Amino acid sequence: MISHALNTDPDECCGILIGDTDHAEEAKRIQNTHPTPIRRYEMDPVALARAESEADAKGLKIVAIYHSHTHSQAYPSQTDVNNAVQSWWTEPYYVLISLVEKNRPVVRAFRISEDFTVTETPITTDGDQYIETTRT
Repeated sequence: MISHALNTDPDECCGILIGDTDHAEEAKRIQNTHPTPIRRYEMDPVALARAESEADAKGLKIVAIYHSHTHSQAYPSQTDVNNAVQSWWTEPYYVLISLVEKNRPVVRAFRISEDFTVTETPITTDGDQYIETTRT
């Protein structure tokens, strides 16, 4: 994810993490098709559907949606929150990668609920290999 974010900077990157309940086993990069990718992200719907089908075939699911913030902190913007609720994608975690300090990217995970509440979830990472949530 961090490599993906750095490679697409200054545009925002996006993708999904697939795995079981709280453990991501694989990151899938999805093309950002938003008309202004430097400020927003929108996942290519065909690539997203294909990635979701591949996860289903492996008995896995989308556990997180990730994207980068190239000029702001790793916290969901109001647009991010609105999009999550309006698209009914409130089950997956939202993982944000901040590139405010390019040499020290910050990765944080959140839940966005149907009532627009944002709650941070502590995570552990192993580079670009996986993200595992820690239940509190």
